[in-house]
Amino acid sequence: MLHVTGFGPYVLHDLLGRGGMGEVYRAYDREQARWVALKLLPAGVAADQGYVERFKRESYAAAQLNDPHVIPIHRYGEIEGRLYIDMRLVEGIDLAGLIAQEGPLPPARVVRIVEQAARALDAAHARALVHRDVKPSNLLVAAQDFVYLVDFGIAQVGGTGAAPPLTADGSTVGTFDYMAPERLRGREVDGRADVYSLACVLYEALTGQRPFPVDGVPALMHAHTSSPPPRVTALRPDLSPGWDVVVARGMAKDPGERYPTCGALVGDAIGVLQGVVPGHAPVTVVPPAPPTHVPGPAVAPPTHVPPAVPASGWPPAATQPPPRRSRGVAGWLVAAVALVVVAVLTGVLLGQSASGDDAPTGDDAAAGATPPAAEAVAPSPAQESTPGPGPGRASAPTTGPGSTPAPDPQQAEGDLGLATTISSPECDSSWVVFLGSAVDPDTYPEDVAVLLAEHPGAEYLLTEDSCASLRQELDGNRIYSVYEGPYPDRATACAARARVGGDAYVKRLDDTTPPEQLWTC
Repeated sequence: MLHVTGFGPYVLHDLLGRGGMGEVYRAYDREQARWVALKLLPAGVAADQGYVERFKRESYAAAQLNDPHVIPIHRYGEIEGRLYIDMRLVEGIDLAGLIAQEGPLPPARVVRIVEQAARALDAAHARALVHRDVKPSNLLVAAQDFVYLVDFGIAQVGGTGAAPPLTADGSTVGTFDYMAPERLRGREVDGRADVYSLACVLYEALTGQRPFPVDGVPALMHAHTSSPPPRVTALRPDLSPGWDVVVARGMAKDPGERYPTCGALVGDAIGVLQGVVPGHAPVTVVPPAPPTHVPGPAVAPPTHVPPAVPASGWPPAATQPPPRRSRGVAGWLVAAVALVVVAVLTGVLLGQSASGDDAPTGDDAAAGATPPAAEAVAPSPAQESTPGPGPGRASAPTTGPGSTPAPDPQQAEGDLGLATTISSPECDSSWVVFLGSAVDPDTYPEDVAVLLAEHPGAEYLLTEDSCASLRQELDGNRIYSVYEGPYPDRATACAARARVGGDAYVKRLDDTTPPEQLWTC
């Protein structure tokens, strides 16, 4: 532990976490006048010039990630003989802590969380960067369920030859509970290894249990390389069998049978929320019983994402603040987050423990874990259901899980191509209950689909094509709103709003009421 409070331009305050990769502090940057999460690598590693060069190269690569779901690196370098990384300080709780406190999460909430992590991963893969340690404790859930993918510390840059990852002892890095088979076999790794790990996270968030709850590294290695993917419905028989198909494909042993991108996995998950069961899962061949001796993990070769991997289904997101949603989280933990995007660097620094459990390390703790005693009341779980057509709404045919129906020549302007078609209620002084809005152009279909799945019978509209009493845009972007109604009077709408709860609110549909008018119930 560092026994001083000063470190170059920084004043060190709370120790947020400690692990094999160093220490993370809540620190104050006197030059920039801001609080940051400051990671100090172990003393002595700066003496290895080759290590320092890789640290700089890989830190630079991770710092270039331009996605709102990746915590930014402010700067990195060496001060007083110690390598450091300066990152944004974020408040939140990691997904592992959330599952530990609340148990299995509602499917719609799980998809909302996994979707954001998928966007960050696909953005990294587009830059030939593979995370290699996707797990619940590396998904930080902040206010309004905004998700950050943290700890790119063991990520590796591809396409630059055979430079080894930043591991001091050459050991396999990553957490065995979520590690893809090809990594355990020492084979070439690309972004589909992260797809496998994300499918493991999806399973755990839905069931509250690790994919393979076995003891010991050899047993875990055998399970990931030889055992069939676990079935969600074995633990959650109340859920759709479509979840089993999504997990099975995401956790396929052969990378070629998996989803090509994280976005493709999320597309099928959204389809399951809408009542669509994916067509088929890959057939997994189960080999004979494991041999007496299970070989140890081989050092992973240079990670490279081949450019031929199909597109994720969404364009790379530009950096922007968290989307403003009308649905909020009833309570959220304040946890000093730190670890984070740790530039492809430190994660592997001194190597990671090969322990089979996912107990948070010092790094994980810094990435947002918060003592349960500080937790506020969590939002009530949303029920998984299949949306059915409501009054005056037609259901468009779906072509497959997470897919968009073929364009309809008669499709209304602004329609997102979902199973529920866009609506255009009359501006006749009737009332509606707004359940939530999508304001991020990159995720309009996904955000609206999740809201519709959470509220069976709801509809959606584009405010700029609706009544003047509705806000027409936010920061220059269109607003898609999901709503219930219309209702004949305010009292009826308020009764519906009370039933829905949360952050739902009522609006009057006309062309005379100012958009900023607030109606109370």
